[in-house]
Amino acid sequence: MTYGFRTSLFRYVSAGALAWAGSTGVAHAQQETASANLTDTPIIVTAQLREEDIQDVPIAITALTSDDLAAARIEDSLDLQFNAPNVILSANRNLTIRGVGSQSFGGSNDTNIGILINGVFLQQGSTFGEFFDLERIEVLRGPQGTLFGRNTTGGAINFVSRRPTDEFEGYVSLQLESFEGIRAEGAINIPIADGISQRFAAHYLKRDGYTENLFDGGQIDGRDQYTLRSSTRFEPSDTTTIDLILTYFEEDSNRANAVKTLCTPDPAFGCSPNSVDTDFPAANFTIDNIFLPGIVRADTFGANPTDLRTVNIDVLPTQHVEDFLATLEINQEIGAVTITSVTGYRDGSNSSQRDFDQGTRPNAFNPGDFATLFGPLTVPDNGLGNGVLTYLLGPGQQISSTDWRSAQYAAGEREQFSQELRLATDLDGPFNFLIGGYYLHATGGGFVDTYMPANRTFGFIASGNTTNAIVDSYAVFGEVYVDLTDNLSILGGLRYTQDDKEITTASGSFVLPPPFNGTASFDAVTGRAAIEWEPTDNVNLYASYSRGFKSGGFNPGNAVNPTFDSEFIDSYEVGAKTELFDNTLTLNAALFRYDYSNLIVGNIVGTLATNVNIPSSRVQGFELETVWTPVPELRFEAALGLLDTEIRSDFLSSDPARGQAFFQIQGNELPNAPERTLKLAGEYTIDAGGGWTVRPRIDFYSQTGFWSREFNVPADRVGAWEQFDASIQIANEDRQWDLTLFVKNLFDQDSITFLETNSNLVGSFRSAFLLDPRIFGASLRVGF
Repeated sequence: MTYGFRTSLFRYVSAGALAWAGSTGVAHAQQETASANLTDTPIIVTAQLREEDIQDVPIAITALTSDDLAAARIEDSLDLQFNAPNVILSANRNLTIRGVGSQSFGGSNDTNIGILINGVFLQQGSTFGEFFDLERIEVLRGPQGTLFGRNTTGGAINFVSRRPTDEFEGYVSLQLESFEGIRAEGAINIPIADGISQRFAAHYLKRDGYTENLFDGGQIDGRDQYTLRSSTRFEPSDTTTIDLILTYFEEDSNRANAVKTLCTPDPAFGCSPNSVDTDFPAANFTIDNIFLPGIVRADTFGANPTDLRTVNIDVLPTQHVEDFLATLEINQEIGAVTITSVTGYRDGSNSSQRDFDQGTRPNAFNPGDFATLFGPLTVPDNGLGNGVLTYLLGPGQQISSTDWRSAQYAAGEREQFSQELRLATDLDGPFNFLIGGYYLHATGGGFVDTYMPANRTFGFIASGNTTNAIVDSYAVFGEVYVDLTDNLSILGGLRYTQDDKEITTASGSFVLPPPFNGTASFDAVTGRAAIEWEPTDNVNLYASYSRGFKSGGFNPGNAVNPTFDSEFIDSYEVGAKTELFDNTLTLNAALFRYDYSNLIVGNIVGTLATNVNIPSSRVQGFELETVWTPVPELRFEAALGLLDTEIRSDFLSSDPARGQAFFQIQGNELPNAPERTLKLAGEYTIDAGGGWTVRPRIDFYSQTGFWSREFNVPADRVGAWEQFDASIQIANEDRQWDLTLFVKNLFDQDSITFLETNSNLVGSFRSAFLLDPRIFGASLRVGF
């Protein structure tokens, strides 16, 4: 698609959207998915760090209440992407909003989407499992550089747990599903005394893997995990509220972070950049030619099954995760002023192993006497003309085998403490303000060790080891809100952030050299300004400017390019929020443009991360969200996202998948930026009498194709895909129970959602990430 066509299309959509907004008199600095039934009860959000009706907030927001999560069966981040425009989950783990997501690698690198749990920003994203016992999820689209600060250039997602109340109540839920899946969750709310309430909640998930492994006949990529949560509320007075929430998560699974290999063999690069197929590299890897000359036989990979959910790997994946999070929020009202303290502490660790080449290579060695860089080497014959090579497959795992095998081991630890203090006013006059300060101290470390036959018994073939990565972040911020008239208001805010980073890291082959010690500081002033006009009580129009900032960092172990710079986004947005036809139709829209400076992108060269800055890019798009309830029993939902991205700089970038040669990427699209996302849903509630209801529901989602890397080569192209879900719920409100029969991915499509380029050590093959297969089951929930 040419740039001219994209621009003309965008102008057409822009003109139409603005004409629509003007004719309906819609406006407010914020678009939302009126996902909950706005006709009955307004959705209260805290996108501006105070409780407000979602329709009154000048930010593009999708707010999903607990009812929305249950109705659409939104159980994890993979489901979340289906329910907000221009939101995708690339590689099933990297959230991208409006084409902005984390493209960088390394121990001190940061996210572009701020993940907050109960108002606490997580420095390294979330590993806290499935969604359960939540009050709501808020998806804020666009830079949030004033109130939420650093690393929210793409937006922010805030997960809000249910708070304790002064009533004894709770629920238990049991779900049985395909692949021997069991989901169990429950919560109990206990009023302990006047002003003291306690809520306990838990979730457990266990299922078989979705992928068959022909090597041992088992299933991989399963789950075995649980989450525990304790929430305590103290209300010592009518003006004081204290919320302490403790969350613990543990997983011990055969989760596969990368499952299916795709490759079209290429003699120069291992895998062709021009296409992908269910094959493996045919030529020997360069590293084998260097360290095992004449020993490794070419084209010895076993067949790669054509079925995307079938593999043949000889190193089984494992993953173990532990994570603990404590959040403490104190609100003290003093007249028209509220003082808020938000404290967070996190401590976690993870470890994993995987098959590095993601295949099998039987009888891969020639027997005989060979000259190598480490001296003469004799490879014994197994009596069948195949060589038996002795090498390390892992730390302390020496094997003697005719098979070429490889493995990668990774582990890491993270710890953080954060403190935020805010003062907000609620004055009777036209002027209000909010001021605050923020501090974060985060530490982390970890290693990635790779073992291949070329390392023989001398150690790992490659290792990256970060023993210490420290981030200290300081910020002060403030916003003012001025009502110029009864229906016209403005706001403006600024934030100053300073990030101080340190790293101690080393990388090498066989043994680690002396570590690289680096320190760097990054600072920025970000902010936003908006004007809002409410021509009627049910129409808000807005125009806004905001600036987002993501601090730079280090390339771990890369002595040539040890650091990279910060990136910035300047966002311009106009939008509308409306509630029409006696509040039966909620219709919200936003039109936006980003000027993207110093976009950070990274690639893996060998096992080293190399991050660079692309000076100038552009993102523009349109979003439309609606909920229509023509009659109380019938509900329709829709969300449309249109996106147009372009790298504008004259920029040469090195591609490790093509021999590290430099290629011009000007005019290319940004990664993970489909031109369209679309969600449609409908449900009808049937009154069966006696308190019984029956509610069938259908959900549909689709998105167009996109590129998985900035190089835009055919092998990185992810095709368009779609998903149908269906459910029927039978409920009795008086008895507080419901039974839901459901099916996800009704047509069992093996849709590829991302293609990840692996290390050039193994031919730069692509790992395909898939939607979950067809899952059907039944869920019973009983309240008390």
